[in-house]
Amino acid sequence: MKKIIYIIPGWEETCKRKPYQLLAEIAEKKGYEVVHKNVDWNKELSSQIFPVSKDAIIIGFSLGAVLAWLIAQNYECKHIILASMTPYYYWKDKKMIKELINITGLKFVNDIIKNINPIHLANKQTIMYGDKENESGDIIVPNTGHRLSKDYFNEINKIL
Repeated sequence: MKKIIYIIPGWEETCKRKPYQLLAEIAEKKGYEVVHKNVDWNKELSSQIFPVSKDAIIIGFSLGAVLAWLIAQNYECKHIILASMTPYYYWKDKKMIKELINITGLKFVNDIIKNINPIHLANKQTIMYGDKENESGDIIVPNTGHRLSKDYFNEINKIL
């Protein structure tokens, strides 16, 4: 059975950036076929949901992790790895929503609010945050804020 991993970058980033290339190298060394899924940040996330196989792993960073979550709401998969995901409670908090609207736009935020829910179909979920983000998760990455650092890669390597 072929091992496949989808990599979804964060806000206004692409998989061509070095951190996502390094992440792909880690996955390839573990025997995964890597599929880079760039996001069109000018479109609603719900319009960019794509099908995945039941054996797939989806890893998303920041708002890319929100897309990973939306995909797992619609398609069963083996594992979602949510790296520094914009937390679910942000979409319910008026102050946080205001900040997100300033960054991403009202249409983008309203689409997520309308489509995100607390249940997904992934068989396994791992939530990761940098220790400087002050969020709780399954893995707290040392010496890290909201970025894919060397320590982040070490933790992801252990998961894969």
